[in-house]
Amino acid sequence: MTTFFEHQRTSFKRNYLSNLIALASSDGNLDELERQLIHKIGKKRGLKEWQINELLEDQTPKQAFVPDSIHNRMEMLYDLMQIIYADEKVTDDEVDFITDIVRAYKLKLEIVDHLIAMFSTGTPLAYEWKEFVDRVTLETYEPRPTIL
Repeated sequence: MTTFFEHQRTSFKRNYLSNLIALASSDGNLDELERQLIHKIGKKRGLKEWQINELLEDQTPKQAFVPDSIHNRMEMLYDLMQIIYADEKVTDDEVDFITDIVRAYKLKLEIVDHLIAMFSTGTPLAYEWKEFVDRVTLETYEPRPTIL
């Protein structure tokens, strides 16, 4: 029997992976490298093989999923950027998709160019990504001065 919280976690994971699939398909082609990366990310997120395959086969258009926390948003951006570079080609449609995601996440649009540059030479090192996330988080959630 599935508990409410297990259902919520599974739903989050499925929505998360659906965003990745939508991006990978945005250029009109879901190639084998992108499929392999989606499988790897899905397994890392705790989805079963059949769940990943089900999502890959589902052609139903979906709305972009926006995680609640900045941490989950940044994790998704990281995975989305890996998908963009999986086939070593970045299309205008993929850049538009990332721009729409950044806008939906209510982040500064300037980070799109930074993301493209950061991933253009390969996946950034853990410390580089952490510094980027810390900077984006600080810029997004700067404490507002108290007016007395």
